[in-house]
Amino acid sequence: MAKRLIPVLVLLLLAAGVQTLIPLISGDLTIANPYLAVLVPLAMRSGKMGGVLWGAVLGTVSDAYFSPFVGFHGLSFCVLGYVLGWMGGKLLIGGILPMAIFAWAAYVLDAAAVAGLYLLLGLPLASPFWVFVLLGSLITAALTALFEPVARRLYRKDQA
Repeated sequence: MAKRLIPVLVLLLLAAGVQTLIPLISGDLTIANPYLAVLVPLAMRSGKMGGVLWGAVLGTVSDAYFSPFVGFHGLSFCVLGYVLGWMGGKLLIGGILPMAIFAWAAYVLDAAAVAGLYLLLGLPLASPFWVFVLLGSLITAALTALFEPVARRLYRKDQA
């Protein structure tokens, strides 16, 4: 049990560290989502149910950091975790570039879902919204490219 928990804890600590450093670098504007960058490798390795559970946990943590409303990212992360877990079980995906592409697409879909919820409630969005989404998706994909080798190395040790 402890061998399965250690890789996850290392990835979560890395995401929390990155989340702590992002506001120091960029100021008040936080557009990258390191928790989504961790969700991609975890969901791809955990399957559908694991992806939903990791999506719920990481989405709630992401809501605590990014959103004044709890549940917006949590809902979209659950759906993304399911889809990523399903794809991880059906496709043989390896390497940094495919994970980064999945993270880029997941960020865009998460932003669209959260923006849709904001618009349904009549809440204002950030002014150049799609510029922030494009920049955030690229940074999140880069973070996934950094987290993927760590996840691969830690999970390889776990399987041995």
